[in-house]
Amino acid sequence: MFNLSRLLSPKTQQLAALDLGSNSFHLIIADWEDGELKVRDKVKEMVRLGWGLQDDGSLDAAAWNRAQACLERFGERLREFKPGSVRVVGTKTLRSIIDSNVFLQAAEQRLGHPVEVISGEEEARLIYLGVAHYMAPTNGPRMVIDIGGGSTEVTLGEGMDLKLKESLDMGCVSITKRFFKNGRVTKNRLLKASVYCSQQLLPVADDFLEHAWNECLGASGTIKAVAKVCLENQFCDGEIQLKGLDAIIERYLEAGECNLPLKGLSLERQPVFLGGVVVLQALFQALNIDTMHAAESALREGLLYELKGRLEHSDIRPASVQKLAERYHVDSQFSGRVDSTCQLLLNQVAETWSLDEIETTKLLNWASQLFLVGLDVAHSDYHKHGAYIVEHVDLAGFSRIEQQQLAALVLAHRKRIPVKQFPMENVDLLKACLIIRLSVIFNRGKRRQTLPELQFRAAGQQMSLLLDQAWLQNNPLTRADLENEQQYLSQIGYKLDIIEL
Repeated sequence: MFNLSRLLSPKTQQLAALDLGSNSFHLIIADWEDGELKVRDKVKEMVRLGWGLQDDGSLDAAAWNRAQACLERFGERLREFKPGSVRVVGTKTLRSIIDSNVFLQAAEQRLGHPVEVISGEEEARLIYLGVAHYMAPTNGPRMVIDIGGGSTEVTLGEGMDLKLKESLDMGCVSITKRFFKNGRVTKNRLLKASVYCSQQLLPVADDFLEHAWNECLGASGTIKAVAKVCLENQFCDGEIQLKGLDAIIERYLEAGECNLPLKGLSLERQPVFLGGVVVLQALFQALNIDTMHAAESALREGLLYELKGRLEHSDIRPASVQKLAERYHVDSQFSGRVDSTCQLLLNQVAETWSLDEIETTKLLNWASQLFLVGLDVAHSDYHKHGAYIVEHVDLAGFSRIEQQQLAALVLAHRKRIPVKQFPMENVDLLKACLIIRLSVIFNRGKRRQTLPELQFRAAGQQMSLLLDQAWLQNNPLTRADLENEQQYLSQIGYKLDIIEL
């Protein structure tokens, strides 16, 4: 199983998106009718997952239980949905947990649908996508900011075109926990929190200040709460300004405590509100923001539109792969020949190897385009350089597990299969790896060579290649590579027979 997001038929009517944030879990359910999304329901639970993140990267029992209980309730709604019609993503806290697999497996059991962990950059892109779809565009660029529980995403774009995106290590839960954990508020603690936020912004602020924008939108519960508090306390007139943030912080300083009841502030947001206000104040100061308006849409809406786009065959991932290949000057003709050979071999063994042909085709196509990116770094161990790039670069549209699987194929496409780094328990991924290894062998040089008729058979761990004897005699390097491959595969329990016709 590759855990790739699946495409559904256009007849799908109900879609859902679930954002497992560090502060809240947000569920949105919509009908897809006549090419449009019509929201049916929104549900939010304040789980405060990030509050349970320990210094060693583990999650405490209380946060675990709150999260899983919430997911059990959400699962009652989502289990009736068809596979592929629900997208569930985890953000900052799930990126930070040492062994998130245990949490994800438990979550998937309760929800009945796979859970992805996305990067901060991908989170930023999806937030912008959600706001761009739900807010009427204005003339010129707009800045969109989302303050989550564990991270803050800052984006800048025009219409649907995203130009800048950053994810910063600060959020309402993490700042509150770090600087105001015992509930006390002092001038010194506020200063330390403000300096920390300014430090996070320093490396990226100039990039945003180089661009002008016509409006600034805030897309998060924290920002909507700030707008409401400012309005009901008459700090500002319906929008957020720096003077309103200063007034809120002054109230906390006077009270000397974090759990401060403010007019317009809900009881459940009260414990982490100050942390979010400090983050927002730092953003206003560093990015020279005059006025911010609260937006209703955010990550969950972006997820819905991303899912809708995939259903309409406008998946952003192929374009992301192509851009990365171009960036690292991959020979597209060479990679195209490898991809064609992969598809030829896959078509012959997909059934006997019980491979999902749609998912495997997609993954092999992407891997074929990217297996040479490491050559732009160095020829020696280029597969290792390439795997590092593919796993860690910003690939729009991809979840963390999808990038890890692509990186594993890049790493293992040549030489010995690195059993310590490759997820050997993922048998389907291993079979895909064996296909691309053989495809690379048959296209070992960048110059086009005439390939023989390739007959490939496979069942379990037994494989057979039926090849023309004369062709093998005329291509001794390929024969030698195939003999080496027999040795490499025997080391992992697979057998490759070369049958000469």
